[in-house]
Amino acid sequence: MIPSQLSRLITIEKEITTNNAVGTPTEAYSFWKQCYANMSAKTGATEYSGEGALPFTRVEFTMRYDPTIDYKCRIKYENQYYEIGHIETMGRNHWIKIRCVVWEGENANG
Repeated sequence: MIPSQLSRLITIEKEITTNNAVGTPTEAYSFWKQCYANMSAKTGATEYSGEGALPFTRVEFTMRYDPTIDYKCRIKYENQYYEIGHIETMGRNHWIKIRCVVWEGENANG
């Protein structure tokens, strides 16, 4: 990977547990860091189920190695959230490839 190819500014958010007004633990996402990455769309399709048509897009982000990024994180790029499905370390901890799917969970837009 050539560092000049890291041209997309992405935001990484990490899942944290907080307590609501009643004291019940709830999960929420909080800003973790911003960094530059390379993004490439891999596949996209529509799955059909009893709930109807469910479109999905698979995307791959390549960025500098960071051991703090794990499966409790999600990526935000251009107001779209991506759920991390796989993290692959490349080289001698120089780069990581993060394979994602467009986030369809609760609070998908913020």
